[in-house]
Amino acid sequence: MKRRWTAVILALFGGAFGLHRFYLRQPEIGVVYIFLMILNFTRFPLSAILGWYDAYRYLMMNENEFDRKYNSQNFRDRYGNRRTEPRVQETRRGKYILMDEDNVTTQGRTGYFDLIKSKKQSESYKQTGIKKFKDYDIKGSIEDFKKALELNSQDKALHFNLACAYSMEEEATKALIHLDHAVAYGFQEFDRILSHESLAYIRVFPEFEAFKNNQYRLTSSIVQSLEQRIKAEKELELEKLKSEKIILNQELR
Repeated sequence: MKRRWTAVILALFGGAFGLHRFYLRQPEIGVVYIFLMILNFTRFPLSAILGWYDAYRYLMMNENEFDRKYNSQNFRDRYGNRRTEPRVQETRRGKYILMDEDNVTTQGRTGYFDLIKSKKQSESYKQTGIKKFKDYDIKGSIEDFKKALELNSQDKALHFNLACAYSMEEEATKALIHLDHAVAYGFQEFDRILSHESLAYIRVFPEFEAFKNNQYRLTSSIVQSLEQRIKAEKELELEKLKSEKIILNQELR
């Protein structure tokens, strides 16, 4: 079982000699590093720079990615390339069979660099969501904001942006829920809630006033009242459409 941090340390301090490549069962590449070291013996070795680059790559990998590349011998060759067919395992050793990893079994394995990668990816989704929102692709912006939240669920700006998008889609309950989350995570620009053009739809509901009076926090009673009001309005609109259809049929006759 190869360890990511061991590979990082070997690449940093022994990368010029390809120690990390030998460690990761890549002796051919390790020999190339030694050859480069000999060629550049009188100057700063190119192999050392390559080793530092490898160390950076290992740092930016999460544990699952590193395991798939360097610890899954049945599905990867020594260069990390995927095999067309898995090698047949003739013998089973040990007492236990490894379980498939899920969210529970992989908890606690997220490191500092993994968090940085998640936040960068989340920010990327946020920016594409904002662009789509400005281009009036509201549904597309919602999808990107939701993807960003999966990577950074406590981003108050994301919750505020989602509230604006849901308000534009006239989904008042979801909009208020995300405004509540935004405030819970530290959003305090209440004047933007009261003046932002995209939130105009939800501000017309009496429940918004209750939300405002409760320091911009939701309660179950506010949500229940809002959902009942929306349901009643939809039923009223449906009855109106039925009446208009009956009148139109009569005129056609």
